[in-house]
Amino acid sequence: MNVCFVTPEYFPISGGTGAYVYYLSHSLQKMGHNVHVVARDTQDSDTTYNGIHVHYVKGVGNALTRYWRFARSASKRIKELNKQSAFDIIHANLPLVPSFAIPKGASRAVVCAVHSTWKGEAIVTKNDNPKELNPNEKSMLRYNFVLRIFEKRLMNRSDALIAVSKYTVNELTDLYGISKNKVHVIYNGVDIERFKPRPNKTELKKEFGLDPQKKVVLFVGRLYHRKGLETLLQSVPPVLKEFSDVKFVISGTGFKQKEENLKNLAKELNIEDHVEFLGYVPDDKLPLLYSASDIFVLPAIYENFPFAILEAQSTGIPVISTKVGGIAEFLVDNENGFVISPGDPEQLTAKVLALLKNPDRAKEMGARGRQLIEEQLDWRLITQQVIDLYHELLKTR
Repeated sequence: MNVCFVTPEYFPISGGTGAYVYYLSHSLQKMGHNVHVVARDTQDSDTTYNGIHVHYVKGVGNALTRYWRFARSASKRIKELNKQSAFDIIHANLPLVPSFAIPKGASRAVVCAVHSTWKGEAIVTKNDNPKELNPNEKSMLRYNFVLRIFEKRLMNRSDALIAVSKYTVNELTDLYGISKNKVHVIYNGVDIERFKPRPNKTELKKEFGLDPQKKVVLFVGRLYHRKGLETLLQSVPPVLKEFSDVKFVISGTGFKQKEENLKNLAKELNIEDHVEFLGYVPDDKLPLLYSASDIFVLPAIYENFPFAILEAQSTGIPVISTKVGGIAEFLVDNENGFVISPGDPEQLTAKVLALLKNPDRAKEMGARGRQLIEEQLDWRLITQQVIDLYHELLKTR
């Protein structure tokens, strides 16, 4: 098949949508399909990356206009590519791809993966403290009505929607009135050869400048309020009262003001010596960082089906996260991790201490997480589900 992905981000991976397209496109290419990727960048360029034809198109500006400009450029580029070799499938990604990015008649079928929705994002963000919102979130709220118009148009134009969780299905049916018959649940996957348990935890800790004698509690993600980092920092002091040899490591970037606010909070809590802000960790180093860690935490206020938890589970470390979005669909409380309420530092403290006090239980939970990934969420399994959907659509076209 000749498949074209349309995505606001690709490589280097900086977010969930980029990770989704990166791994799925590579998996499809390995299975013998011809894959193109049209992605946003600061300038136009074409390259071939591991056998995949990548077409970067310019999309610059503020939080809103950059995607509008990307969409116009993407539409033009897709028309040009389609003249050279007609696409069987265009695989778009919501919510950051407006409908006019996909020219009509550019493929035999259009599939759209829904990673989150503008209406769902707005419902959660409206409840946040306005002072905690970054410029992207403020723009999203200000222009939410307009964004939803183009989002709904792409949903309607698509021949099938991929929901990355059952939670997403409910958002699509309840908030947008989409028929369940049009929606197919296909979860995100993990490259189990890259994200895997490694025995040399001591050496890996040294590689990241961490004390090998200390337990590492890891967070990976963008420094957004919805990730629950304030909850994480507030949970640290009572942990340190019982276990002083613990390092809390935060990997990820965000707006400078948000990072400064988090660092100031760490100082106010007198825990700055026990919290390490690593910033951006390159994609090739990320699997090693998971393996260097002992516990993974994502105390999110809003998420859908986050890659970070899947990657941590695939690495074999126990996970603590919250009962939001689709997280509880694959993180089973007291089985392969702990599920807590969002915004509750006391619960988070209790679960971190439970794992620190019982390393055998932590090891067992990590092993169960790895088993779940191998049996259900290996990218090879997920890719076959996507291919089956493609074939189903093309039968009638």
